[in-house]
Amino acid sequence: MKYFILSLFTLVLLCSLQAELVKKGQGSYTTAKLGDFTPPPSKNYRTPKATGPIPTNDWWSSILWEPFSSNHFPHPLGIKCEAKGLRIANPGASLNTFERGVISAIPANGSDLTIGLSDTEKFMDARVESHSDWFLTVRFGSDDRFVRCTYGHGSPFVYAEAKGSAPALHFEQPPKIWHRSAGITAITTITGNHYAIFCPKKIQWQGTNSKTWTRTNKEGHFLSVALLPDNTPETLKRFAQHAHAHVTGTKVEWRYDSNTSRSIATFTLSTEARDGSSSVPLITLYPHQWRRTSADLLPLSYQSIRGPMKLFAGKSFEVAFDFPGVLPCLPLDVEGLTGDLRRLLEKKDIPKDSYWGGKALGNLASGSAIASTCNHPELSKKYIQRIKNELEDWLSFDGNNGDRHFYFDSNWGSLIGIPPSYGSAKELNDHHFHYGYFFRAAAEIARNDPSWMKETRWGSMMSEIIDDVACPRRNDPKFPFLRNFDPYAGHSWASGHARFADGNNQESSSEAMSAWTGLILLGEFTNNKAMRDLGIYLYSSELATIEDYWFDVTGTYYPDAMKAPSIAMIWGGKSTYETWFSDAPHCKTGINLLPIHGGSLYLGRYPEFVRANHDLTLAASGGKWKGWPSIMISYRALVDAEKALGDWTALGKSPNLDSGNFPANARHWIENLRRLGQLDRKVTCNHPISATFRSKSGKVRHVVYISGRDPVQVTFSDGVSFQALPGQFTVK
Repeated sequence: MKYFILSLFTLVLLCSLQAELVKKGQGSYTTAKLGDFTPPPSKNYRTPKATGPIPTNDWWSSILWEPFSSNHFPHPLGIKCEAKGLRIANPGASLNTFERGVISAIPANGSDLTIGLSDTEKFMDARVESHSDWFLTVRFGSDDRFVRCTYGHGSPFVYAEAKGSAPALHFEQPPKIWHRSAGITAITTITGNHYAIFCPKKIQWQGTNSKTWTRTNKEGHFLSVALLPDNTPETLKRFAQHAHAHVTGTKVEWRYDSNTSRSIATFTLSTEARDGSSSVPLITLYPHQWRRTSADLLPLSYQSIRGPMKLFAGKSFEVAFDFPGVLPCLPLDVEGLTGDLRRLLEKKDIPKDSYWGGKALGNLASGSAIASTCNHPELSKKYIQRIKNELEDWLSFDGNNGDRHFYFDSNWGSLIGIPPSYGSAKELNDHHFHYGYFFRAAAEIARNDPSWMKETRWGSMMSEIIDDVACPRRNDPKFPFLRNFDPYAGHSWASGHARFADGNNQESSSEAMSAWTGLILLGEFTNNKAMRDLGIYLYSSELATIEDYWFDVTGTYYPDAMKAPSIAMIWGGKSTYETWFSDAPHCKTGINLLPIHGGSLYLGRYPEFVRANHDLTLAASGGKWKGWPSIMISYRALVDAEKALGDWTALGKSPNLDSGNFPANARHWIENLRRLGQLDRKVTCNHPISATFRSKSGKVRHVVYISGRDPVQVTFSDGVSFQALPGQFTVK
């Protein structure tokens, strides 16, 4: 009888699991929470109008995770949702620079103004009502009595509308009014910032000598509040012309121009003209945008943590991002790597969680490409089989409670690797970091066996994981649009909830680049041009922000008082040479270098910066690497491979490496750069899997990898053109 009851229980459990198992080709995931982990919260703060998957990992995500919000930074504005309403500040008004970085804060007290309702002292919560690619609308109040506020990246305006009550403006201290006319009131707040409040022409404010202004008219319950770059009549007049072009939607689109090796991003705003005004909005562009656009910018700008933000009047503009090309690995055969390649292949203790297990997959992908390049065909085959075994174990669920698998949380629209790590389940952190290694591993399989990525095999499940991080569809029923990537900020965000006083953050920009490299290679090797071009857009945009904000390769944006060699972590409200996990110099610099792979060549585009960044970090380490030597020495090889080889040799036969690297990878990288020379960023190719190197003697080598079965005629921007053979590197 005991055995019958046990069997019946097992049968019920298996039937339950089967009902919660979602098959995707030969892969599968579960909708049941199995294993010892904490899922994301069951509640998110949105109205019924905000349907569909939730866009976590954004600059404004804290609104979804708590009744109001933490500080968030759409720039040039700083915003916080509070019980009184939407608090607005100018975080760029005063930048606090210190040796390790720059802070641009929203003060706890002394904010500029708050938008609320005249008859509501405290709201119960703030909820997301709608969102687009870089704008959102937040509602305070109930269905029939509320104020809704719309704002977003780059906008100096907040657009507000009230229902069932009149809007109110709250100030820390009564502001100074320096202009008043029909529908326009211009003020200077106690903090010294200049604003203009635009209303329908018949509307008047009462209590303008106090800390709270209320409306005297009941009709026309909409307004615009604009942060002004100065308090001149000319500026006020210009803003008045665009004040009621209320933004109703934003959209980014991209295309890859192979002839110029650029990814062209088009940013478009939809508007509704209110009060007989123009439908053309005002928007500001970040430095990484205005440096790469031909749009006709206005002679007005704002100070921000990212540098000057320049004003543009228009509904659309384009930004052209350089794409330097990527490789599966470096192309030359290096002798003496066989033993280490075998040791990596035979390593048994692969971690189980999605981050460290992912890093192990990344190492196997690099090892496979190196084995193939170094003419070890049998070893290469074994690598591919090992990667398949490991990856297929992740991509399929067999019902074991502790099994590596993926769990789909429908409340947040997210696919979570189990076991998770670093808050990847509870807080939806770092999915692009973790899954980027999966992308590169799948790409290495596809390079050798494209049929593995068929929808009926493992491609369908891989597509689910890709969509969790970077779904290119806005109306997908399961996943939000580009979860981890912020198209207007131009880079990814790591925190799922962004519940910090300094906004959201991203530490390891290089692991984001690892993910986008995986998408490019996977798309190219499976002839999926849409996936490839998505990867190229994400890679190229992220590259622009890395070079401008993390590295400041041109020496344009870092204040003189900042002495750090680079920035380790970008926040919405600060940039700092600090990490979450260590104060060691090699960690603070190396976190934006690792992992080293065929998509890491971008790190060498500005050799003088590389030299300075490396040397300052080494000096801060006491002249000797106390950790991650292979990462830091590989970085040095981008500018001086001879010295890097000497550094590597001095480590001996058993160097203490970061687990995201292995000796054969470092030696193959250093030796290739010693023979090829430095990356030449000024030469591009019309084929995406390519690079150009220039030796100290001036010898140029063009490198191309062609997948498929047919040769391809490739052309470089220096006029060199040749036929590249399929299934191998061609070096000319």
